[in-house]
Amino acid sequence: MGSNKLTTIDETECSSSSQSPENSLLQPSPTKPTITKTHSNKGKLMLIVNGYNFQFKNFNRKKTVKFWRCTNRSCNVILHTNPDDTFVKFSGTITDHNHLPNPADLELRDLKRSMKTRATTELVPLKHIAEQEMRKALLTGEALAVLPGANDIGHTLKHHRRKMTPTIPKSSSFFIPDLYKQNYNNKERLLLHDSDDSTLELNELGSVRPAGRVLVWASDVQLKLLLDSERLYMDGTFTTSPPHFDQVFIIMSILHGTCVPVVYALLPDRKAITYIYLFNVLFASAKQFNKKLDPQLIMTDFEPAVEKAIRLEVYFSSKLSTVFD
Repeated sequence: MGSNKLTTIDETECSSSSQSPENSLLQPSPTKPTITKTHSNKGKLMLIVNGYNFQFKNFNRKKTVKFWRCTNRSCNVILHTNPDDTFVKFSGTITDHNHLPNPADLELRDLKRSMKTRATTELVPLKHIAEQEMRKALLTGEALAVLPGANDIGHTLKHHRRKMTPTIPKSSSFFIPDLYKQNYNNKERLLLHDSDDSTLELNELGSVRPAGRVLVWASDVQLKLLLDSERLYMDGTFTTSPPHFDQVFIIMSILHGTCVPVVYALLPDRKAITYIYLFNVLFASAKQFNKKLDPQLIMTDFEPAVEKAIRLEVYFSSKLSTVFD
């Protein structure tokens, strides 16, 4: 009869092995938290971990570890990262924030950054930028709940837009950047004529020259509306005229009962010769489209020089009627 051998069982080992499958489900995941990078309102780098924002504090002595503190001043959680901003650990024993996370903050920061970029690189109206980027962002309900309106956002973008806006010139002899010669999508020409720019010279203008600089804006689409219109309305405004110019002169086409601006001009004075020069610019532009500027009716405020220019302008049809208010 063989000898019976007793096998010694290590209870600790057994207990550990038997409980490990269950306990493993209760243990926190060893994976490192995801770090998302964004920027503060001042353009400084920020890290977002689990909906909490951290801003850079300092390095350790050897410059091998970066310390980041929670942006909530009353919270003492410190984040450690490598110099490349990868997660290392949370500092000390305080790893729980004393406030709730704000997961919508990243969405809003990214949205504001995209708006700011467009505001400083494009000439699209600020309200349009705000509306377009808000639709594109597909924000969560939490972000939408705290998002300001398009008008308010557009107002705050003015500060960034001013950074790219040229300073007010000291005379009428100033350079116009290409950005202001095209429409706000930078796809089509907008500046039609500049009396100081030889590249925009029109041979048909002849010897009629005003004393100051004349700038005329009209896109090809606007010119087509102008040349196809039988009725035009002309008006000059003086209070909104920029320095070194006397007025903003606007020509509007009447389309389906609505006045549509088709020409904007900065004029140096209110003399008949200046208005004749402007009309000659438009007649010369019409030739480039193989068309004629041939309205049947022109309505305008009573301005003696405008009336004189219209009557002296030989290119206007003899059938033209004018109404002066």
